[in-house]
Amino acid sequence: MILYFTADWCAPCKKVRPIVEQLNKDQSDVRFFIIDVDLETEMASDFEIKSVPTFVVMKDNTEIHRVSGVQTRDQLEELINYE
Repeated sequence: MILYFTADWCAPCKKVRPIVEQLNKDQSDVRFFIIDVDLETEMASDFEIKSVPTFVVMKDNTEIHRVSGVQTRDQLEELINYE
């Protein structure tokens, strides 16, 4: 599972979101969960999100990797391999 922290006002997030949505359609074994930091403030705080977009790779309910900033499709596919 990959948590994708985003916000409606975030221009870089708007560039990445279509890629994330397409990967969700293309990938059956790994899901990106889209989390709006303005709507899910407690979750964003729990994960100590300082900037968006941020991607948090989770395995067995534990964070195993994190990356912030605009990511290409190839970079997001590499995140999938962390799982």
